[in-house]
Amino acid sequence: MTRYCCLLLVLLLLGCSKKEEALDFVPGQVAIGTQDATTIPQLFTLANARGLSVVYVFPARYSSTLPSDSLDYLRRQLATKAYANAPDWPVQIAHNVQTNTVQLTIRLVDMTVPNQQDWLTTVQDLRLQELPGGKSALLQVPIGEEKRWVAEL
Repeated sequence: MTRYCCLLLVLLLLGCSKKEEALDFVPGQVAIGTQDATTIPQLFTLANARGLSVVYVFPARYSSTLPSDSLDYLRRQLATKAYANAPDWPVQIAHNVQTNTVQLTIRLVDMTVPNQQDWLTTVQDLRLQELPGGKSALLQVPIGEEKRWVAEL
């Protein structure tokens, strides 16, 4: 019994020792999170002003002022946007009964500048309004500069 208590004590002490953890990253990529008030256009501006590519943004949440019978129309329109239709994450569109609005959740991928411009036009055309909430984004950065961008962003 004493041997088991000593072994348990040693395991607890080893498990609680403080180790210096290395910063894990994928070369050339930096993941960031945003404040609730940060909009997708602001995120695009941040990346573009620094010459960084936006690999993805998630979740992009919107409501639409289109009537609730427009779900199929919205699906058809968004189906034409390759950057909004990742095979592993299709656009989610639903009618919110509580607010009587159409709501969308989208993962935007490969957001090149032309894709960004197209998305911002699509937002206007489909009468979408971005909903507040934090987002995650994956940015492409020069290999070897990941720590610099983590510190800056």
